[in-house]
Amino acid sequence: MVFVLGLALGVILASEVMNLASERVCPQKACVGEAEVVPISDRGYFPAVHKALQEAKNSIHIAAFELKYYPNNTGSNENLIVEDIISASRRGLDVRIVVDEYSQANNAYDYLRASGVNIKQDKKDVTTHAKLVVIDGRVVILGSTNFSYFALERNNEVDVLIASERVAAYFNDYFESLWKQE
Repeated sequence: MVFVLGLALGVILASEVMNLASERVCPQKACVGEAEVVPISDRGYFPAVHKALQEAKNSIHIAAFELKYYPNNTGSNENLIVEDIISASRRGLDVRIVVDEYSQANNAYDYLRASGVNIKQDKKDVTTHAKLVVIDGRVVILGSTNFSYFALERNNEVDVLIASERVAAYFNDYFESLWKQE
C-alpha cells in the first residue's frame, strides 16, 4: 500500500514537472507546476496538521492506521488533533475518517464516534496503513506519521503537505474508494 501511494505520488509529481513551463522560487518549499509542496519532518507534523485542520472550511477526509486518544493527557498533541477533528465536525464540515480495523491501535475510534464524527473501520481482510489527510479538496498531507504519541512526539518521521487541487482530487478519489468499501 505504501509503495503504491509512493508510486502514485511520484507519477503525479513527475507529470507536474513535465508540465512545468517556468520555474518559480519558493523559499523552503518545492513548487511543481501548480502544486506547492512543503516537506515536513519530525516535530513539524503536529503544527502543520493542527493548523490545517483548524483552517478547514468544507471537508476533512482522513485515512489512518493509528489514531490515538489519551484521556489522561488532555493537552497532548494527539488529543489536540482529535479535538480539532471533533470541532470541525461540529462546525458542519464533511468530516469522515477510515481507520484500520485493529481496534487497539485506534482507541480514538469510540470517542470520535460518540462525538458525532463519521468514522468507520476498514474491511477485516485488509490493513489500512495509510497516513492521509485531504482538506477542502485542495490540501493533502501524507507520509509516515501516525496519530499517536510516539509518531508525533518521539519518532523520526517524514511527510509532505501538497497544496494542489489536482493532487487532492486524486487522493480524495482514493479516500472515497476506501470509504465505500464494506
